[in-house]
Amino acid sequence: MALAIAQRLDEKQAKDIVVLDVSGPLVIADYFVIATVGSTRQGQALAKELDLESKATRGRRRRNTGGLETEESNWVLLDFDDVVVHLFLPEARAYYALEDLWADVPRVPFTPLAPAPVARTEVRQPTLDGFGAFLPQKPGAPPDAPTPQE
Repeated sequence: MALAIAQRLDEKQAKDIVVLDVSGPLVIADYFVIATVGSTRQGQALAKELDLESKATRGRRRRNTGGLETEESNWVLLDFDDVVVHLFLPEARAYYALEDLWADVPRVPFTPLAPAPVARTEVRQPTLDGFGAFLPQKPGAPPDAPTPQE
């Protein structure tokens, strides 16, 4: 479950995802999944999505949350019994440094997927109808090549 959560976080643009095996020193959880999010809103959206996915797959929701209700939260905590998810804003992750605190526990290997290349099929060009109208790009033309007007 921890790797599935890490994969979902990677798909949703969370950064620096780490999975720690804390089953040795902790009785309350087996894994910590730690990730950095770009904003409070992204953290809250990911928390809601993970909660709904847990409900759909496991038939139950998280046990506890922290930071989900406030706009200023820089750390969202999700407790899924055996997996605890920590979503941090960059400054909070540096401040709390959970990876340093748990430096002696094993890390579960997780490799994020490479971002898919973005295919450009349309280019915004000024036209007589207004600036920024979409015009189809010629096949084989470089992405920034001007498109002829019709």
